[in-house]
Amino acid sequence: MYRLLLLDDEPYILNALRRCLTGIDARRLDGEALALEVFTSPEAAIARCDEQDFDLVISDYRMPSMDGVEFLSRIMEMQPSAPRVIISAYADRDAIIAAVNEAHLTRFIQKPWDDDELRNSVVAILAGARKAARKSPRSRDFAAAAAPDADRELRRLEQDCPGITHLEQDEDGGIMITIEDGEFESLDSFAPAVKPSF
Repeated sequence: MYRLLLLDDEPYILNALRRCLTGIDARRLDGEALALEVFTSPEAAIARCDEQDFDLVISDYRMPSMDGVEFLSRIMEMQPSAPRVIISAYADRDAIIAAVNEAHLTRFIQKPWDDDELRNSVVAILAGARKAARKSPRSRDFAAAAAPDADRELRRLEQDCPGITHLEQDEDGGIMITIEDGEFESLDSFAPAVKPSF
């Protein structure tokens, strides 16, 4: 199942997005169903992202309490592998550049959208994300072994001890640690039998 989060402060836009995307044939998604969650509040959407991982996040650009760039930048910190899309009627050049640079957008879609083009974009984004995940055996093995709340725990660890979730590895895959003078040494020099299992 693919989980999509849709955010727009106008309920009728959310209804139109939902109608459009529920029209995607599951055969185009390798038989997977779409589970759509819709929000009119960026704050509520952020709270939900703290509980649930999403395969794609689509947001409006202009909203009263928080713009789409700020919202998607927050989502990028919480769920860095989730593709991010802005849909907006305001497609000025500066807004697009800011969105791409700050929120690392996967795509910027102009309102009003063409239903077929939007569906094709969503299918392509989801297929690309799934393909990227399959190419990375390390992330696949980690995801299989991780508990459902592993992302939340990693974020907590990173907040308590910045940098703790980032590993340096040598060319053989050995884990590197920083000693006091800033030099990197292989973990092998401390415990030769320790090697990563991925």
